[in-house]
Amino acid sequence: MNSIQLEVNSLLVGETTYQTLYINLTKPQTLISPASIVPLALPNELDLTREIVISGQAPLWLQVRLMWRCREAPWVGCHAARDNQIVVVHSQVSSPTIGDSLPVQLNRRPCPTILIGGPPNSGKSVFSNALRQSLLNQGQRVFLHRASWDGEGNWAYEADNTTLVDSLVRHNEFRIHEDPRTAKEIPSFFEKQAQTVTNLRQLTDCLLVDTGGLPQLEKRPLVEQCSHYIVISRLPDEIEKWHKLCASKLTALVVIHSVLEPTYRILKKDPILEIEAGPWLVDQEPVMPNIVLETILEVLRSHNQTNE
Repeated sequence: MNSIQLEVNSLLVGETTYQTLYINLTKPQTLISPASIVPLALPNELDLTREIVISGQAPLWLQVRLMWRCREAPWVGCHAARDNQIVVVHSQVSSPTIGDSLPVQLNRRPCPTILIGGPPNSGKSVFSNALRQSLLNQGQRVFLHRASWDGEGNWAYEADNTTLVDSLVRHNEFRIHEDPRTAKEIPSFFEKQAQTVTNLRQLTDCLLVDTGGLPQLEKRPLVEQCSHYIVISRLPDEIEKWHKLCASKLTALVVIHSVLEPTYRILKKDPILEIEAGPWLVDQEPVMPNIVLETILEVLRSHNQTNE
C-alpha cells in the first residue's frame, strides 16, 4: 500500500462548502520515499473545474507537489488547521486571490483534549509522543500539539540522528521566559495557544496538549480549552501544583510517577489512577502502560457514544 493516500471531502465556510483534497499518511512514523509521489494519482472524484483546498498533515514538499498537480483548478488553498482558515496559494480568478484567507466553521462537537503537564526532565514530551503513537496504532485520529517554545516537535522523536536532533532543538529553542523583553509576552503566547487548541479540537478525534514544564497562572486560558489532564512527574512534591492549576476546570485521568529504572506499578486506582512507570528517555523505546491507554480510550468511547 502506498504510504500516501488522497481523499476528497469538504470544508464548510459560512454557508459555502469547499472541495477538499485530504492527505492521509498511512505510515506517519516513517520517512516518505520520493518514489511514492511518482505513481500518486489524483482521485477520480476530484473536480478540477472547482476550487481545491489541500488539507492534512504532510511535508511541505508534498503539499507543493499537490498544488502543482491541481494548478488547473480555478483556485487552490491550504487549510491552516492551527488557525482554522483556508489560505489561498494559487488563483486564476479575480476572487479569491493569492493571499486571501477564509475562516473555517466545522459543525462538530469539540473532541476530548488532554493536557499533559509535569516538571522539567520528567519525560513529559517522550510520554506525549509515545501516547500519540499508541493511539494511532489503535486506529484513533489523534493530534499532538506542543504548546511551548522549547523547539521540539514529533520529528524529534522519530529521527535516527539524535545528535542532529539535539542541535536543531537548541538552535530553535527561544527561552522567552529568561529575557525581560520577551517574558512580558508570555500571557499573549498562551492566549494564542488557547485559540489554537480551540481550532484543533474541531478537526480530530483526540487532541493531546504538551504544555511545558511549569504550572504558570498564565496558562489558564490554555487549560480552560482542554477537557482532561495527565500529570507525569519525577518530583512527587510538584504534582499538587498541577492539580491546583487544572483540577477546577478539567477531569484528572492519570498521575505518573516518572522513574529512570524499568518500572510499571499501579499505586492506586481511586479517586485518580496513579502509577509508577519509566523510563521516559529519548534514546530508549518507551512502553506505554496498557492501563493508561485503556483509560484514555474509554474517554474517547464515552465521547463518541454521546455524539450518536
